[in-house]
Amino acid sequence: MSKCSRRNLFKLAGAGSLALILPTMTRFGDAFAQEQLDPSDPQASALGYVHNTEDVDNGKFASHDVSQNCANCQLAQGGDGEWIGCAIFPGKLVNKDGWCSAWVKAAG
Repeated sequence: MSKCSRRNLFKLAGAGSLALILPTMTRFGDAFAQEQLDPSDPQASALGYVHNTEDVDNGKFASHDVSQNCANCQLAQGGDGEWIGCAIFPGKLVNKDGWCSAWVKAAG
């Protein structure tokens, strides 16, 4: 039987404590880190994101239809309020009535 030194005991205790605390820190951190997406954000601008699908420049985005919005997009990530998460813009919230060129019809 091998001996457990005090140094190894403290290493194990520290790693175990971190393993228990880390999931709660990241879960709450994500909840507070989200902010509304600004249409002038470089990535949002490149994808033509707007807060309201009716404001889309149809000359620039010919495939757009007013029935398309973030609420019925496959990339939407939950939320039932006016602002919802999006897989394209991690850590940001998009308007449920918004639209961008990455829109994909939700399955079902």
